[in-house]
Amino acid sequence: MPSGKITKKSVDGVLAGTADVFLWDDELKGFGLKVTPRNARSYIYQYRLGGRGTKTKRWTIGSHGSPWTATTARTEAERLAKLVGQGMDPVEDAKKQARDAVTLEFGAYLDTFRDGYLKTEWGSSWEQAYRQLEMHLLPSFKGMLLLAIGKPEINAVFDKLKARPALARNVWAGLSKLMNWATKQRGDLALNVMASMDPPSGATARKRVLTEDEILAMWRATHALAQPFGSFVRLLLITLQRRNEVAGIRWKEISHNEGIWCLPGERAKNGLDHLVPLSSLATAEFDSLGWKHRGLAFTTTGETAISGFSKIKARLDGLMLTELQKIEIERAEAASEAPHEITLAPWRLHDLRRTGTTRMQRLGFPIEVTERVINHHQGGSVAGLRGIYNLYEYLDEKTRALQAWADWLDQLINGAKPAPNVVPISAAAGS
Repeated sequence: MPSGKITKKSVDGVLAGTADVFLWDDELKGFGLKVTPRNARSYIYQYRLGGRGTKTKRWTIGSHGSPWTATTARTEAERLAKLVGQGMDPVEDAKKQARDAVTLEFGAYLDTFRDGYLKTEWGSSWEQAYRQLEMHLLPSFKGMLLLAIGKPEINAVFDKLKARPALARNVWAGLSKLMNWATKQRGDLALNVMASMDPPSGATARKRVLTEDEILAMWRATHALAQPFGSFVRLLLITLQRRNEVAGIRWKEISHNEGIWCLPGERAKNGLDHLVPLSSLATAEFDSLGWKHRGLAFTTTGETAISGFSKIKARLDGLMLTELQKIEIERAEAASEAPHEITLAPWRLHDLRRTGTTRMQRLGFPIEVTERVINHHQGGSVAGLRGIYNLYEYLDEKTRALQAWADWLDQLINGAKPAPNVVPISAAAGS
């Protein structure tokens, strides 16, 4: 068999014969050129794993022509030689690369992470976390293998999110968990590159609390929203629970007779079962929906929970601004003054929780009670009888706090006087 350094000149100089002709490189063992009787030329690498007596294997690098030239084929042959030197089979390596191109491509892996981790471990906020990763990472990482995503690629994504620090931290948390899961749980990555990176700087803690006028305007505005969206927003305000938790309420979670909503841990953000006492205002909202025994309380399809919260919020803001202007006109007319033009400061549905708990503390309820109302507490889940006891812990205090909040809302909205025997402030302060 002819030999010599494989170059463009030597490749062009090999003549086809009646059988396959091989040209072997005399500098890189195993690197060769194969020429068929029809003059088809391809670069090959021949190797043996183990000592003498083991079977020789041959791997086709590719046909002569773009992208495989004598130079690029030699580079690939050098890579294959290193694999063989480490005891690795290039055939198996190629199969692994083909598998990785499918399973470790970022878009495919994001779906694997969603089904294998987010849905089971991220609580009721898994859909929001997935959407954020899909929206802000997929455009940059789609088509890339997971192991090819390094610090420069990650930094490029978060440079675009510098003006949105809260979103940046949420996306960072999701990507960091994905990388950690791929490394420690799945073994798909040898190293989590994010472990040596600092997260984005934190967003300023939100302090937005709606004013009494804003609460009144919001309540009035919800009655202009189509059902069940109006009741949904009002129950957010009345119960002070999270958006997705309220939107996903199933009738089987509600005990009409006991006046309790039992939020299951798999739908709660912290993964803990949570009892939400239903005040008179909350019960009235469920009355308006029409009590049922099964299915979703808030649905337009009968199959899925309501969504499109950004559209709901945009519609609500417009209606609120109109109501706020009406309140200003009424107040100005009563004082024989010219009304001012009203603006609405930015707010989020999540701010309703802070608004309610702030008012509860002004009503005299201690912080540990308001924290329990919104399912913020330390200690994690507890099994057995102790877990059941903990579930009912603070139930009386939560009941009084939520009813006091409902009475305050009723007084603001309807001018109703709170029942004097429901929550005496002195008793609430001492509970």
